[in-house]
Amino acid sequence: MASFLGRRVSPDVATHPDPATLAAVLGRIREEAGVRPEREVPAGVEVVRRRGTGADYLFLIDHTGQGAEIPADGVELLTGKPVVGSFTLPAGGVAVVREPVAGPGGE
Repeated sequence: MASFLGRRVSPDVATHPDPATLAAVLGRIREEAGVRPEREVPAGVEVVRRRGTGADYLFLIDHTGQGAEIPADGVELLTGKPVVGSFTLPAGGVAVVREPVAGPGGE
């Protein structure tokens, strides 16, 4: 057992919380910091925006193996197909959607 502020604490408890506890703690930190997700998507779907001077690029990755419907407008660069309103990310799939540059406030 380790000691923390004079209390005996198991190293596993202090450094390796279970996934549900870690998700709750990180969710609270994110919420208190005012960080908002890029898009509202199911858990396990990764969405990252990269901003360029002429366009924004939305990188989508499905880690769930179930696929998802992602709000987007632009062109999916791996297929060249237009995206209007949403993009169907296939199970286990990846996509890059080029979108028009967002305004100064990100909207």
